[in-house]
Amino acid sequence: MKGIIKLALTALVTYAAWNAANAWLTYFKFKDAVTEASQYGAEMSMDQLHERVMAIASQYGVPLGEEGFTIQRDVRRHTLIDGQYTQSISVLPWYARPFTFEWHVDTFVLPVAKD
Repeated sequence: MKGIIKLALTALVTYAAWNAANAWLTYFKFKDAVTEASQYGAEMSMDQLHERVMAIASQYGVPLGEEGFTIQRDVRRHTLIDGQYTQSISVLPWYARPFTFEWHVDTFVLPVAKD
């Protein structure tokens, strides 16, 4: 009986760890893709960059709303993107806990020399 309880507890801990790790991995992949879009999207308008971030969120299954982030850009090609989203993480098979992921992307694009 003791072995069954230990096995059940191990299964529950593994379940929670798997779901939490999956949510964090998605967060890091999403943030990395937004950073890349910001770095290599210097020629994009603010609206195009906004649409690109929304497309990335859709690609990674991130529940990001249209007003879920802000984009700021100055004349020196310095781009700041800040945002947050809330995602439910299944901690137990019968219980999901909402968790808010906040992200900040700060990129500065250097001009590329053309031949």
